[in-house]
Amino acid sequence: MKVIHTTLPLPRNLQIIHVKLRNSILFFVLLLSCNLNNELDKNIIAKVGDKTLTFVELLEKIPNNIERLDSTVVVKEIINNWALNELLIKNAEMNLSELEKNRLKKNSNEYYNNLLVNSYKNKIASVNSDTLVNQKDIAEYYDTNMNNFVLYEDIVQARYVRLNKNNFNINEIKRRFRRFNRDDIIFFDSISLQLLNYSLNDSIWINKDLFFKKINVLDDDEIDGIVKKTLYIVKEDSLDVYLIKINGFKGINDKAPLSYIYKRIEELIINKKKVDFIKNFDTEIIENAKQENIFKVFN
Repeated sequence: MKVIHTTLPLPRNLQIIHVKLRNSILFFVLLLSCNLNNELDKNIIAKVGDKTLTFVELLEKIPNNIERLDSTVVVKEIINNWALNELLIKNAEMNLSELEKNRLKKNSNEYYNNLLVNSYKNKIASVNSDTLVNQKDIAEYYDTNMNNFVLYEDIVQARYVRLNKNNFNINEIKRRFRRFNRDDIIFFDSISLQLLNYSLNDSIWINKDLFFKKINVLDDDEIDGIVKKTLYIVKEDSLDVYLIKINGFKGINDKAPLSYIYKRIEELIINKKKVDFIKNFDTEIIENAKQENIFKVFN
């Protein structure tokens, strides 16, 4: 195997860059902009064979968040990485057979063409496909595919309030929390500044662990007992009172409620519409090409 060896002496221009980088990356940029001219050779930082790394190319590779103290190390590393890559390319060019290189070129061309076509199709589909999904569509999809929507987590419909034990309004808060009608919702909105923490949107389903994460006065056994019996409880610690009400519970392997996976179903329907559009689009492309004699098959 042939191996190319090269030495990368530190040019005087690069030494200047390093000095400026130690002081400020901004000053380094200004220095480059002042020193650059139309003669490329005078702006070469490093060279491997006939490949060169210029001031501008080096500047583009320098991270924006580089620290002044690390600037010299970073610049050297960028140059060495560039050199290593060029050396590996040259060695690969010499040591791989033409058959191997042609296969790689074919694969890279096919990969590029696939990216190009897929990007084009996605763009066309995004602009032209019907992405409007109504509640009826989602409900029908849910009913048809209900067995596929199985929960992989415990979820609850619940509310809680945390308040100081010495709150002057504590009895009224307890009464309204437990009843929780429309007037009570307005009441809690008006006293929100008295509450240390709260979550009152009990119509939505939420991950059980996420809900109880903020309620650190309950152990796992207590939580399981509360959620499975959909209880209302009052819990206290040395400073605060916790009011907790569970309205609903669904466990792992239960059917997921429609409201919990509504957005997911909406996305599934939209993606299906895009796939269907692309299939029809492909057919139209072929048919139009045949009609215009662009596409011909010879027997």
